[in-house]
Amino acid sequence: MKLNYLKELNAFKEWMAFHEMPPNAVLLWHTLMMLNNTARWKPTFNAPNTIIRNLSGLTSQRIIESRKILMENELIHYEPGVKNKAAMYQMKSLVFYFEKLAQTSREQWELRNKVPNPVQFGYQPRDILKVKEKDKQNRGEGRANEQNAYTVYEQNFGIIKPIVRESFLAWCDDLGDEIVIEAIKLAAEKGGRTYSYLEAILKEWQQAGITTLEQAENYQLQKNKSQSTQFFVTNKSKNRAVLDEIRRELKS
Repeated sequence: MKLNYLKELNAFKEWMAFHEMPPNAVLLWHTLMMLNNTARWKPTFNAPNTIIRNLSGLTSQRIIESRKILMENELIHYEPGVKNKAAMYQMKSLVFYFEKLAQTSREQWELRNKVPNPVQFGYQPRDILKVKEKDKQNRGEGRANEQNAYTVYEQNFGIIKPIVRESFLAWCDDLGDEIVIEAIKLAAEKGGRTYSYLEAILKEWQQAGITTLEQAENYQLQKNKSQSTQFFVTNKSKNRAVLDEIRRELKS
């Protein structure tokens, strides 16, 4: 798979947000990416230690230590050089890593929210079976039309990070997808683009005892109305104080 330099750099920054790595290892990763770019993104490329030293400024010992860290974190594949042939490297795609992680998360969510079909035993009249089959079909169409909270999150905030994935799924289990999607929409409308912003809304709704979409909408309407009233009263008080000050100056 051919790598995309810019996408891999951005993916590495995102990966670094959840992993600790010594500066020398980070420097070596960037050096190897640059060499892979020079090699026109071949699946594997040869890189002598002398070139890596010149580009990175790392000593041979630091290269060995940093390379080991990159291998342990499955960021590169390395094969030692043989006679008349330099060491071979392969960069592992972090873009692919995050895509696979997101796919796995979606599959886990679908498994957790899948409604098992009940097994029918014994004889049932034909008419009853027809009614049950029609009802089952209607429920299936309803689920197909429902929005997936996980998908809505990624559409608005980007790929969900591994560190918050379990927490997000827990909110979906506790409040339901419908409530979580409404919170995502509210966060997006207010310019909030972080999971912590979304979670603050969900916690507030949970404390308010909100369990339905209608309750959430009414709660926000009342909250907005209260804030508007407070803003009006505050400004009215400020205006009155200014007018009183002007009157006192005119009388003096």
